Amino acid sequence: MTIEGPDSTSPDRRRPPAVAPHRGAASRPYNDVLHKVFKPPFRLVLNRVVMHLRLEGLDRIPATGPLIFAGNHSSLLDGPLVVIEAPRTVRCLVKSEMYKGVLGRLLRMSGQIPIDRGRPDRSALHTALDELSRGGAIGVFPEGTRGSGEVENVQHGIAYLAVHGRCPVVPVACIDTGRVLPRGARWPRRSVHARMVFGHPFEVEIPANPRSRRALAAVAEDIRIKIADHLAQARLPPGS
Repeated sequence: MTIEGPDSTSPDRRRPPAVAPHRGAASRPYNDVLHKVFKPPFRLVLNRVVMHLRLEGLDRIPATGPLIFAGNHSSLLDGPLVVIEAPRTVRCLVKSEMYKGVLGRLLRMSGQIPIDRGRPDRSALHTALDELSRGGAIGVFPEGTRGSGEVENVQHGIAYLAVHGRCPVVPVACIDTGRVLPRGARWPRRSVHARMVFGHPFEVEIPANPRSRRALAAVAEDIRIKIADHLAQARLPPGS
């Protein structure tokens, strides 16, 4: 995700009194009854029949209030797993190319938010901000696309949401999901055990000019470092 806006000469990161409200996307509130009804049985089948997944850190996730889940991204499984395994209803930002056919209808029914990665998609970002303003949870994979999952680079959209949504970020480590479903595979490999580790929520510093691209870049880098640190800690052997 990319954000364009007025630049400034200094990424001043002092916390100002307030951030100007965003221009809303006039999005309708999402009715999450499907999540409440179908997630528990679907989660049971997924974790016991389809694949082997170990969850850690669920107790770290705030039960209420606006929240951003931000994870590393190495597999097509990462987004669906965050949506299914998180104890809250999560609406992820999903590339618009996925909204075709049956999959597209499922994504819309489950409240996922299409985003055009080829341009600054303010409509998608404002829809996400609307959800945060209602106390909802958003899922973001700030690397922008699947890769090594090492969080070497992130897009600035995550910073825009964290700054203008005034909400904490929960880092999510998706470990070995790329081995469970490597590129080209049609079905998860049960022989590979994956882990999803939710970290402690953290808040970003609000820059003095929240519309400055340079300031948002600095916030995005701070978020990248925190996600990468969480990923490194999650990978450590028990007792390290």
